[in-house]
Amino acid sequence: MNNKIFISAGDLSGEIHAANLVREIKKANPSWRIYACGGENLKAAADEFIEDIVNINAFGFFPIKQVLFLKKFLKRLLKFFETQKPDKIILVDYYGFHIHVAKAAKKLGIPVYYYISPQVWASRPARIKKLAATVKKMLVILPFEEELYKKAGIDAVFVGNPLIDRVPYTDKSLPSTPPLIGLFPGSRKSVIKRHMPIIIKTAKILRDRLNADFVMFTANDNFHYELPQYIKIERNNDWEIRKSIDFAVCPSGTVSLENSLMGIPMAVMYKLSYFNYFIMRMIAKVKYITIANILADKSIVPEFIQFDAKPEKIADCVIAGLNKETYAAKVKELSDLRKMLGEKGVSKRAAAIISGQGDGGIDHFLNLI
Repeated sequence: MNNKIFISAGDLSGEIHAANLVREIKKANPSWRIYACGGENLKAAADEFIEDIVNINAFGFFPIKQVLFLKKFLKRLLKFFETQKPDKIILVDYYGFHIHVAKAAKKLGIPVYYYISPQVWASRPARIKKLAATVKKMLVILPFEEELYKKAGIDAVFVGNPLIDRVPYTDKSLPSTPPLIGLFPGSRKSVIKRHMPIIIKTAKILRDRLNADFVMFTANDNFHYELPQYIKIERNNDWEIRKSIDFAVCPSGTVSLENSLMGIPMAVMYKLSYFNYFIMRMIAKVKYITIANILADKSIVPEFIQFDAKPEKIADCVIAGLNKETYAAKVKELSDLRKMLGEKGVSKRAAAIISGQGDGGIDHFLNLI
């Protein structure tokens, strides 16, 4: 045994969770040497950093260049596996690239642990078969995923959602006067470009009708949009500032789940290119795109997708959501989702399973919380 682990994450949100997992693995067993590819968070947490694959979108690469970059990097990664012979490989979401890594690891006899499942249940269930053929264990973060993978013959365990460890809860019973609206354009350049005109127009309507204040949250260092003076910008996701917002306009995905766990009412919007929207409509297998709605199996967060993503509609939704008579009930409905996503200590539980110090069963679960 070489006491070597390789971990890979291809997007910012997954990479933050991957870095926390690395720290817990090192705490559980300091002898493990961790090699990583990802972004700045994994670079700081790992013993050796191999390649930045999180920021290839920020490099200004067109999709074809991104594919060529990853294809070239995959060849280099296979040579690394052959020479360094890691004992375990951990893959975090990012199916399109990671399934090739998993196949290569399988051929070399290296066990693969998949932490944070790709959302195969949302659009491409056939991918489960490929995961079943290559993955030793799935460590899933949504409660319904465990049964889904087990039915496919995959050893899977629900370890809880890592956002539980990071996201604070705010128990706000009434909105402020004037209200503070949080604006979240997204993290990818292409998404931001499509969302910004809609968000700016929505903010103008709300400024005129409610005299609302605004703060825009962005993690993208290349965000250089000229904003109206009444929109402040927050680049560091300060949780205290975020707790102060009364309502959010945001895309689906991690940010919407964070807002749900904080108990922040919101309107979810998402606009794709026409081609990608057409493909999504063809392959989508779920009624909703927002995790809160999927977990609740009903619409508790309004969704404005593609042709419905119009400033007037979104502004009307925000105004209705700020109704003082219904506001507290909506906050509670959202924050109740926390109970469905496990207890704190998620990274610690996942690290124990991967390190061979636990199986994720209920007894081990109780010992760690």
